[in-house]
Amino acid sequence: VIYHVRVRSQDSCQFSIVWDVCALDLTMFEKSMHDLVRGIRNNRQNEARYIASCIDEIKGELRQENMSVKANAVAKLVYLQMLGYDISWAAFNVIEVMSSGKFTHKRVGYLCATQSFHEETDVLMLTTNMIKKDMSCQNMYEAAVALNGLSCFITNDLARDLANDLMSLLASTKPYVKKRAILVMYKVFLSFPDALRPAFARLKDRLDDADSGVQSAAVNVICELARKNPRNYLSLAPMFFKLMTSSTNNWMLIKIIKLFGALAPLEPRLGKKLTEPLTNLIHSTSAMSLLYECVNTMIAAVPNHTASMQLCVTKLRVMIEDPDQNLKYLGLLSLGRILKHHPKVVQAHKDMILTCLEDKDESIRLRCLDLIYGMVNRKNLPEITKKLMVHVDNAEGSAYRDELVCKITEICSQNNYHYVTNFEW
Repeated sequence: VIYHVRVRSQDSCQFSIVWDVCALDLTMFEKSMHDLVRGIRNNRQNEARYIASCIDEIKGELRQENMSVKANAVAKLVYLQMLGYDISWAAFNVIEVMSSGKFTHKRVGYLCATQSFHEETDVLMLTTNMIKKDMSCQNMYEAAVALNGLSCFITNDLARDLANDLMSLLASTKPYVKKRAILVMYKVFLSFPDALRPAFARLKDRLDDADSGVQSAAVNVICELARKNPRNYLSLAPMFFKLMTSSTNNWMLIKIIKLFGALAPLEPRLGKKLTEPLTNLIHSTSAMSLLYECVNTMIAAVPNHTASMQLCVTKLRVMIEDPDQNLKYLGLLSLGRILKHHPKVVQAHKDMILTCLEDKDESIRLRCLDLIYGMVNRKNLPEITKKLMVHVDNAEGSAYRDELVCKITEICSQNNYHYVTNFEW
């Protein structure tokens, strides 16, 4: 930019001063992200008007050739999008910043794309070659940015066109890239199912990867796939069993154990194989999340094994007596599953369950009522009914009181009054 300044002196001699600012960083004249946030806070009374003026400024910045100015404008659009403003009109400009050769600019562009792009974004068809190039970049951070972005705005067309490139990344020598490629493949499978069959062998190989992060990513993807059709993944049971008995990663163990919970009902021999390692984990772990999954899988794998069910009920009692309401609810939920096969094992903890009827959380009280219905027999029916009648008198809220009365009626009349020995009572 050249500024010409003409000056006239007293002796009428004219001369020109030429000011060369070509090297001047024009971003110093633009509002930064900090300025935008501070301006919004300072204009709360006229926020809409202020943001409208900022958007006009941003549109002007996006028309400039300077990529730093464009990247700064796109960063501000990210913030405005988080506030609920539509920025779809800037989609092409976002792609321009994504294609920048400078990593700091590219990162901003992909961030904006992850938040604003979706399947109906027309300009996504222009990104195929750019994403393919970025994913294959030698700089693992640039490749990771592209993979992270793709996972958020992948479409059927992008999944089809990039499937082979992603499959090649499963053999990458960089775990940082490889684990992200594995996770993105799951999104590809959902959008383009035909990619699953050719990619499965490479995905399976990653279960033996030396990097624990890559292993975890492979476990996560396969476990998610198995939720839809567990039978297709029975052949992987030996590999997962090996991982379960050798891994110390609680997060990965939870995923594997949940998978075994789905596989065990399909293969009776698997339940017997799982009993010992699950018992060891139940005894040794201090993580309640892992304990809960072990108990649930044990119930699914060996529901008729009395000793295992007694162990599970003992551990569930610890959860129910915990002050954490979420743990208490989950414990009662699992007790209900054991009750179907071993009512006597659960009946031994009748007093603890009746105590939960005094809990402040109505959802916990309702879960207790469901358990009580299954625990009733001829001997304890009068005692249980008497305690429930006391709760009817003290119940808060008509909805819960009505539920109590209905449950008492159902308990007494179940199986055609099978448990009522004295109708005068």
